[in-house]
Amino acid sequence: MLEFIDDRPDLLLRRDGRLAEIVLNRPAALNALTHAMITRMSAVLAGWAADDQVETVLLTGSGDRGLCAGGDIVAIYRGGGDVAADTRADADAEAARFFADEYHLNAEIQRYPKPYVAVMDGVVLGGGVGVSGHANTRIVTERTRLGMPETAIGFVPDVGGTWLLSRAPGELGTHLALTAATASGSDAIALGLADHFVPSARLPDLARALARTGAVEAVRALAETPPPSALLAQRHWIDECYAFDDVGEIVAALQNSPEKVARDTAALILMRSPTALTVTLASLRRARRLPSLDEVLDQEYRVTLRFLQRSELQEGIRAQVIDKDRSPRWSPAGLGEVTRASVDAFFAPLGEQELGLGGGLGQGPVPDQAPPYVDADLIFVIDLLTPDERERLAAARAFYQTEVRPLAVDYWNRAEFPFELLPRLAAQNLAAQNLAATGAAPTSHLLTGLLQMELTRADTSISTFYGVHHELFAAAVDELGSPEQRERLLPGLLALEKIGAFALTEPEHGSDISRMMETTATRCGDEWVLNGTKRWIGNGAMADYVLVWARDTADRQIKGFIVEKERPGFTATPIENKIAVRIVQNADITLTDVRIPFTNWLPGSRSFQDTNVLLRNSRVWVSWQAVGQQFAAFDVARAYALERRQFGRPIASFQLVQEQLSRMIGNATLSLSLMVQLARLQESGRLTMDQAALAKAACTTRMRETVALGRGLLGGNGISTRYEMAKIFADAEAIYSYEGSYEINALLVGRAVTGLSAFD
Repeated sequence: MLEFIDDRPDLLLRRDGRLAEIVLNRPAALNALTHAMITRMSAVLAGWAADDQVETVLLTGSGDRGLCAGGDIVAIYRGGGDVAADTRADADAEAARFFADEYHLNAEIQRYPKPYVAVMDGVVLGGGVGVSGHANTRIVTERTRLGMPETAIGFVPDVGGTWLLSRAPGELGTHLALTAATASGSDAIALGLADHFVPSARLPDLARALARTGAVEAVRALAETPPPSALLAQRHWIDECYAFDDVGEIVAALQNSPEKVARDTAALILMRSPTALTVTLASLRRARRLPSLDEVLDQEYRVTLRFLQRSELQEGIRAQVIDKDRSPRWSPAGLGEVTRASVDAFFAPLGEQELGLGGGLGQGPVPDQAPPYVDADLIFVIDLLTPDERERLAAARAFYQTEVRPLAVDYWNRAEFPFELLPRLAAQNLAAQNLAATGAAPTSHLLTGLLQMELTRADTSISTFYGVHHELFAAAVDELGSPEQRERLLPGLLALEKIGAFALTEPEHGSDISRMMETTATRCGDEWVLNGTKRWIGNGAMADYVLVWARDTADRQIKGFIVEKERPGFTATPIENKIAVRIVQNADITLTDVRIPFTNWLPGSRSFQDTNVLLRNSRVWVSWQAVGQQFAAFDVARAYALERRQFGRPIASFQLVQEQLSRMIGNATLSLSLMVQLARLQESGRLTMDQAALAKAACTTRMRETVALGRGLLGGNGISTRYEMAKIFADAEAIYSYEGSYEINALLVGRAVTGLSAFD
């Protein structure tokens, strides 16, 4: 006898003999899932699993349009967009709880201990697939229209969709995922997304049979042979065109196919979000190698939370569901603008936010390809740090890899600076512990160096920006400035609310600047008047303050002067068409009778000798950059070698590739070892320019070889910034050149070991 056991309107529960039925009951919204429905359904299923009176569970949808159109994405849209920050944060937290509970429900359904019969009649999309596609008995009809439409709204297949689609025959699942197309009931069976075909007219008979007999017998009695799968008939061109691990290559293959339907498909894919497409393909390839649904759901949760923080999902929902103009404005707008680093960031571990179904944290590559020494620390330098320092380094590395690295290539290509990063970078408080004026406990020199290394590992340009701002300008104010200058300037500098630049080099003088400087400063009452030109000034085009080094016309000594950018006669002209550190806003600076207060002179700078500590330390900082650049190249090369397949095998399994990786990590590790010893010398106060010059010359020479090996290992992809290596390769040239060229530093070392100067 049919019995209604719950009166909640959005989820109807029925009992009929040995059968227990869940009816999704929001027909006006095509039974879209709410958070309350998900949590209620999970609790009901747990109760029925322990109920001996329940033999079979049946899932159906109310109305005649379909089982379920997915999750309630309108609620997600209303929680985002142009709302207050605290409101947005609350909405993101609620969305995270929604997805966590939904994915737990998907996992519970897959391992349900009793027959769970899901009737996938009519429309079954997104979250609807999650509550039906993992069932042990899946029924489709002639009305079934099943799909994962997420790329159409700037999202990726979730609810275990990448688990199901990655296991479809050939590349059929990839086709469905990237196009956001729907499949018929016959197609669903061919793809392995459903098990049995029952005509919709016989579904009432199925429910009655399930109440009387076991699920196997009831389904066998009513199931019919499905019609031929139209999708399966197209597998020949689908498998050929989707065989690549790059969406751009897939689109090109589709465009060049003799099949008109393939060319039409290329046009359809290009309407989707480039970011969503690229992350979807990466998700499918990774899911294909993951051993369980639980681990795939963990991966999908990482990706989902990252999409909640981005604009693609909001824009897709707006265009397709809210405004319905069907004209989303994706950013980035093209596949070529989506970088490998930005994609990898979607898969980074979430720490305490991990879903945890699979029992472990994801580290990027899938378990069967996860390399040992994930941080490439073969000599365990991390053991030299205290527990607190290790924690701080790990937090900084996570920030750099998830917040800095993903945006670097795009801004590098455009030669623009990501000003929106500054508040988040300042919040890391990376500088305060090293400035005496702050009163904070000093950071060890080893940790300071490793932090600089890790920032460069994420992006050279941002590391260079920060080094110029902090290691040169802020450090000069701290060491050479007056108490009033430190009090006035350092708070804004540490908060990155004000930016500093260091102007030493001139158009005609670089290595010989200490002897041949032409820029002058003339005392005129309570003012200084500055005249001259400076070249290659890092941060110069965006700095609020520029520390200009000029020769005092009275005593001919070189001194430091703070010049505000708005001073009359001060001009900063951006240097364009660079091939390296393109994010850094270098400038040519012209000073024409620039008047500054007498108090803008740094009183601790009385001669060029007073810059020695700054220049020595800057050479050490740049040497750490050279180490970080090598690890960046190794990271990209190793990941590429593990994923890139030729002759049916990852190229990382080839002897020549392993030899190249070995040389790269060998160079990086040798350079790191040298820098560890320099940190010890700094701690003991024994570091001189001799050791700083040795480190700069040796580390940058190793770096040049390392990045060249990495560029070569990527072949043709090594000259495209999309794969990062081209950027790393180009940026290495800047590190090799600034803070003393290799030749100048080599001569400094030569003088140190012979006692004879080759400069005269």
